[in-house]
Amino acid sequence: MSDDRRRSEVWKFFKVIESNQEKKKVECSMCYTELTYSGGSTGTMTNHLRLKHSEVFTASQARDRSTRSCKYNFIRRPNQPIIVSHSSLMAKDEWEKCTAKLATMCAFDLRPVSIVEGTGFKEFIKELNPLYEIPDRATVAHFVRLQYEEEKQALRAKLANQVGMAFTLDLWVSVATEAYITVTAHFLDENWELNNCILATREVEEQHTGLNISTEIRKLLTEFDIPENKIYGLVTENSANMVNCGNGLGWPQVKCFGHTLQLSIRGAFDEVRALSDTIAAAKMLVAYFHGSSSATLELQSQQKQLELSENILITDCTSRWNTTFNMFECLVRERLNIQAVLNCPEVTKSSDAAKLKLSDSQWAIIEAMVPVLRPLHVATRIMCSQEYPTLSGVYPILCSLKNQHLRVKETDIEAVADFKRIVVSVLEMCYNTTDEVLCQDPTLICTFLDPRYKSLLFLKPSQREAIRAQVVSYMQSDGPPGQSRSLRSSAKRLKREHSQSDMAFLLGEYYQDGDDSDSSPTPEEELGQYILSKAVPTAVNPVVWWKENAPSFPAVAKLARKFLCIPATSVPSERVFSTAGDTLTKLRASLDPDTVGELIFMNKVLRMKEPQQDTDETLSAEREDTVTLQHQSIIKQEDCSL
Repeated sequence: MSDDRRRSEVWKFFKVIESNQEKKKVECSMCYTELTYSGGSTGTMTNHLRLKHSEVFTASQARDRSTRSCKYNFIRRPNQPIIVSHSSLMAKDEWEKCTAKLATMCAFDLRPVSIVEGTGFKEFIKELNPLYEIPDRATVAHFVRLQYEEEKQALRAKLANQVGMAFTLDLWVSVATEAYITVTAHFLDENWELNNCILATREVEEQHTGLNISTEIRKLLTEFDIPENKIYGLVTENSANMVNCGNGLGWPQVKCFGHTLQLSIRGAFDEVRALSDTIAAAKMLVAYFHGSSSATLELQSQQKQLELSENILITDCTSRWNTTFNMFECLVRERLNIQAVLNCPEVTKSSDAAKLKLSDSQWAIIEAMVPVLRPLHVATRIMCSQEYPTLSGVYPILCSLKNQHLRVKETDIEAVADFKRIVVSVLEMCYNTTDEVLCQDPTLICTFLDPRYKSLLFLKPSQREAIRAQVVSYMQSDGPPGQSRSLRSSAKRLKREHSQSDMAFLLGEYYQDGDDSDSSPTPEEELGQYILSKAVPTAVNPVVWWKENAPSFPAVAKLARKFLCIPATSVPSERVFSTAGDTLTKLRASLDPDTVGELIFMNKVLRMKEPQQDTDETLSAEREDTVTLQHQSIIKQEDCSL
């Protein structure tokens, strides 16, 4: 019997293994039992299914009564692939549910949709559920898009209810040399929960100019129905095209603290010759252990003899200055073990050991730099957090770094002292508080709205007054264009006073009210009450404080929701790089850019829905780091100026 004449559903589970004119043999694909049949009758196979595989037989009979096959035809929308029809013994809703889970798996684990074409995957699904008809890659991509559109609509609705938000923005290039732009949104919702979400990852086909990037951002605003007046901060790195993008959009722009710190520290590394030579020598030493299995085994043997944990030496990465700190810290910890390996002639040649051994002066620099780099490392970790507001801590942390951790001491060796001076000089240039025109800086506004730092001791009295006046202006302008809150309240008060004076004229002095003043405080009065409120320890999460105290300062609280959501770094968009790297490997470099964006978007959405397990210990450690760095916050004003 030819394949096109085998219309019975039982042929889904049998294949012909022997055929001649007298008899034919078939094999069950589930239990590999061989059966004989003749004359085109499938009764033997049907009986086998009924007796040995009753579940499959029942489903098959149910499908035969309803329809000979099940076709899944999806309407093709613009920019979507054509979905190939599928037939299955499984009920339609059950098949769609399974396929939706398959699409979710691809997004959550960042697997390519082409996984459905793998032989191993097909065999696994066949063993797991023979009734399930595996869809093709276009169908899986379609289901990913359906989930993406659903989650995107939910995010659009959520963003519509926010009083303000901030964006982070960054560019990156895939292994296929395709440029992508990633945009993330951050906001404090009505429950004072800090939300961090990805808006989109899009391919940038034009030149990466500030104008082209700003055009893509405006398209994104239209797509999500976000008014531009709700954007209170745009966080980017300090490159020229990003600065031009911010200028073109006209939004308050925040320089990435992490990028600024990277430039200042790496610049100091390069400028101090003794330090750069030490880093190069240390990298060569670490590279030797990474490239020699015998040296690595001997190092592990030394660690075991001293009952130490097995630590792998860390090398320096030019684009991440904190790896230099990690490398130095690891070398100090493993110094004796490293020297033992280099002194072992069975492992290291004497000529190689002479080249690899660090000098006493280089070891002195490494040991002296570890305590200097540690607070900078902690500051970077704090500022890259997404669990609590970070922008408000920039100036207090800079103040503490300058006046405590990076202050030059008489005992500092020359290389360390030069490093401190250069880093402080660059940071002072990037965050210049001597400038009188600072009142519109989102970083300072955010610092003032953080109850831990509202005193602004690192500023001059005139600058503090300018910041407070700007905050009052923001509070008053939260109304219809052309009319501030103070003007509206004044108009209402005049109208009420006029009506009360008429009643007093008619009813006489015995019926006059004792107090006809406006009971609600003015913006200046409410802000004054906020300033005079009890000081808050640096370990307190400002969002938690505002959630409890918002009813006492409603206008200031509303402004705090708009500014405290601004992150200090563009790390949220940069973290997408690692996700994108998992998605756009060399094996998947041909993925459609739209599919790339949808997979990354869904991955972040699904990850956010995953239960958090590490927050308590992590937040506790980060709060301790914050206290350590910011314990200099409440000190004399003249000691705080940057």
